[in-house]
Amino acid sequence: MRVKRAIVRDLFSRAFNPGTHLTIELLTSRYGVSHMPVREALRQLEGEGVVASHAHKGFRIAEITTRYIRNVYDIRIGIESLLARRAVEQGTDADVEALAALHARFLSDLDAPDRLAATETNVRFHSALYAIAGNPEALHALEGRTLVVRTFGSDLSGYRDADRPLVAAEHQAIMDALIARDPGACSEAVYAHVTAARERLVERMLAQGLAAPA
Repeated sequence: MRVKRAIVRDLFSRAFNPGTHLTIELLTSRYGVSHMPVREALRQLEGEGVVASHAHKGFRIAEITTRYIRNVYDIRIGIESLLARRAVEQGTDADVEALAALHARFLSDLDAPDRLAATETNVRFHSALYAIAGNPEALHALEGRTLVVRTFGSDLSGYRDADRPLVAAEHQAIMDALIARDPGACSEAVYAHVTAARERLVERMLAQGLAAPA
């Protein structure tokens, strides 16, 4: 997973541009690893449509489009809203208290000078929430199929000022549903939150030339 994430970050930073040909030798030298983890990372990225293999030429970086981002977010929306429902159904009082503490930290981090602090706490909150659902297969699918867009989102210098009150309200709706022990409301709140996150990411990637319209 480390090599896969490194390739995605290089794609995001434009170290690798769409159309760039990647070889096993290039990547093993760049990341200081053996052939095996590079091959596995490229196999996974090919399955996600990020690279395409070409006989005798290695792999080529595909163009990231808004259609691709939206399609991957459809996966996120479906899995995360389901996991949120299950988390409410199976969570304990201690679980809710732990999530409330992370939620409070998240709201505080939204106003912190470190613009990435809230992004990191957001990941911790959602990871903790979905872990309660007790579905490792769903978590594996979520991690494997959405890493690319999540890496782009986390690398875009945190939340924009205009988005912070919107994100805070979305998180508060999730937390309110958790406290009320309302599975349907929590699922709907996560659905709304991830859907809005998709639109924010698409807007920013288009503005910065990181995705092609489709």
